[in-house]
Amino acid sequence: MSSSPFNGESAAALLGFNEEAESYCRGISDGDAHQYAIDYATMLCNRAKGMAIETPPRFFRLFQPNRNLIKGTLDGMYRKYFLK
Repeated sequence: MSSSPFNGESAAALLGFNEEAESYCRGISDGDAHQYAIDYATMLCNRAKGMAIETPPRFFRLFQPNRNLIKGTLDGMYRKYFLK
C-alpha cells in the first residue's frame, strides 16, 4: 500500500477542478487570454499534485485586468476543490 498523500479524494478533487477549469478555458475566445488560462490552470493542477510549481509566463499582450480576472477565477476554483 502506498503512503502517497494523493488519494482517492484528491483524485476526485483534481478531476472536478480539471472539468470546471477546462470548461472555463474553452469559453475564452481571445487567444492570448485562452493560453494564459490553460497555463495557469496547469500550474494549479501541478500544485495540487505536489509537483514543482512553475509560474506561467507573463503575456505582455494580455492586459493586467484580464490576467487578474483569469487568475482570480481559477484560484477560486482551486480553493473550492482543494482548500475545504
